[in-house]
Amino acid sequence: MWQEVALILGGCGQALSGGAATSPVDMKIVVSVEDTGSIDEVIKYSPTFIELRLDRMADDPLDQVRAVREQTAIPLIATLRSREEGGDFVGGADLWARIVNPIAKYVDLVDIEARYRDHAPAIKSQGVQIIASLHTNEMPSPSELREIEGMLRSYGDIPKIVVKPRTPDDLLALIAFTHHAQKPICTSVMGSEFRYARAILPLLGSEFTFCHAGTPTAGGQYHIREMRQIADLMK
Repeated sequence: MWQEVALILGGCGQALSGGAATSPVDMKIVVSVEDTGSIDEVIKYSPTFIELRLDRMADDPLDQVRAVREQTAIPLIATLRSREEGGDFVGGADLWARIVNPIAKYVDLVDIEARYRDHAPAIKSQGVQIIASLHTNEMPSPSELREIEGMLRSYGDIPKIVVKPRTPDDLLALIAFTHHAQKPICTSVMGSEFRYARAILPLLGSEFTFCHAGTPTAGGQYHIREMRQIADLMK
């Protein structure tokens, strides 16, 4: 495994000097936002996407998303994250759909966990892309990661798999999986122990990296300013 990842990273280095892989300066950075009162500050950073965490909003999320849409043309991601996967939403699938369906027309992508997958066709019919996501505090094996990927692709456009490595070998397995997986795909890690993977995985094929612009919405997130500094250092 170590030898394989060394070869992958070596190939990445060659790509940075003129190959076809993604350059660090081309990282697609998503800024996650739970308080839309800070949206002006977020817009100043010109992230690739803004993720609106509907499950963390104190007031009516529809009104807040509509207001953000009026303020910026930056592509928006709507996420109503369940408590089971690290968020604050505790309702069932039908309540999830009642909240998200009217919001979909104002955003560009909607994050849909597998538990809500039956509502994916109705959301997609509104012209948005689906981020099919799974967040777990476990570290699936390589074969399990491939099974998860296949399940998420069955209803979504971009699989997002977030796991919790326990060892450096776990992280290397995630890097190798990301490199070899069908694209697009987004991979990341839970928690702070291996937070540097958030900067490494986009070099090996992960579609996005999630950051904050003042208030982290998940453990281990970098500020967008820090992530851009890291990307510049890896030029």
